[in-house]
Amino acid sequence: MKKYSGVLIIVFFAVFTTGCKTTVKEKALIIPATGKPAEGNLASFIGQPFFYQDLVFSDSINVREPYLAVATDGTVLILRNRPYHPEPNPGHLRRSEDGGKSWSEIIEVPFGFLDSNFIPDENTGDILVLRLWDSVDKLWRSSDHGKTWKEESFNLKPNEVMKWLEKAGLKSRGTWTGEGTETNTYFLHNNASESGITLRHGDHKGRLIVTGTFRPHAREHPSDRKPEDYIYSCAVYSDDGGATWQVSGLFPEGTTEEAALAELHDGRIYYNSRCCDGYYDKSLARELRPEESLRREAWSSDGGQTWENLRINEILPDGGGYHRGYGLKGGLVRLPVRDRDILIYSNTDTDGGDRKKITVWASFDGGETWPVKRLVYGGPAAYSSLGAGRPGTAGDGTIFLLFEGSPDHHYGAMQVARFNLSWILEGELTGNGVIPEWITEFKTDN
Repeated sequence: MKKYSGVLIIVFFAVFTTGCKTTVKEKALIIPATGKPAEGNLASFIGQPFFYQDLVFSDSINVREPYLAVATDGTVLILRNRPYHPEPNPGHLRRSEDGGKSWSEIIEVPFGFLDSNFIPDENTGDILVLRLWDSVDKLWRSSDHGKTWKEESFNLKPNEVMKWLEKAGLKSRGTWTGEGTETNTYFLHNNASESGITLRHGDHKGRLIVTGTFRPHAREHPSDRKPEDYIYSCAVYSDDGGATWQVSGLFPEGTTEEAALAELHDGRIYYNSRCCDGYYDKSLARELRPEESLRREAWSSDGGQTWENLRINEILPDGGGYHRGYGLKGGLVRLPVRDRDILIYSNTDTDGGDRKKITVWASFDGGETWPVKRLVYGGPAAYSSLGAGRPGTAGDGTIFLLFEGSPDHHYGAMQVARFNLSWILEGELTGNGVIPEWITEFKTDN
């Protein structure tokens, strides 16, 4: 049965990833929790170029998994994961209420190992963190922009693939134990997801959504799995403030995980995923195909329920895999600029080589092209996470980048960089599209 289960999953998945519908563009974008505009104008991010960088976490060579979010009041939250020895350690959280100029003392939080993700709820102003690894699904909620947290349970609705696996008796949902090779279980988790978002447009306005991973239970690194054990990116979304969550259809390619998403101004969702298509085990060494060091993309027109139009992005690297092509967690954010789809992406610019050279890329057409990039940090570096300041707050006009990296080791510390779009525009042209006239003319006029 195992030999054919992967094929059956793929065929079944194809049946359930159709039927998308178009959303309607809306003009008035107000954050219900604040009554303030959700989006501003380009002027906030265009001006005199600036760049600042600060060390925010350090203690060893194992400072891992950066997570960054911007609360509805503009507070910037940054989190570092902490290793499992043998029980999960508290995560380390810091807050900034002045746009990243200063940071609070470390707040120990009960999340931070494996599942970590921030989801700002623009309906209520809360920040949510989901955990799906354990026998009881739970979330942590902060109603004071990250100062304190309380734990809650919730109901999770499986997608059609998960329902079919269980009904057919092939696999049932398992829990994380740290070891094991059972073939009759699968996991669902949000490990290394970029921040979730609140949808602002169309029929699903107000929906909370964050990326996730459907993960058949197997010991091998994702790069080394057999087709029937491939992991798949997906999303998890809630229409009732976090009491119930639904798993989306699967991303249209396997060996994908640790993804990011952004809602475009027309209501479509852009999805950008790591791909672990190379090899991790050195005994499996082979010549890599060109696409094995590149990011995967897809789009949704139904509020994140299904994903379509798979594309291998030929310009965005999937970070350093030590020349083995298994990617990295990258950062992604859409700048809150009215009626424009300016996306910023971050990763190491090493074409699958060593983990170093944290770089940001800018797109001005919702991810179709990425015409400019700029090096942020040239030393050893790895995972990264992005956010953008909200209109009318201390961070308005600022792009925030939290990344692993130090002069001595790519996991030796975490740093925060703060810069604006003008700073990125002084970077290197990629040849993938052009910087549009509405950007260059705005800079000239101002």
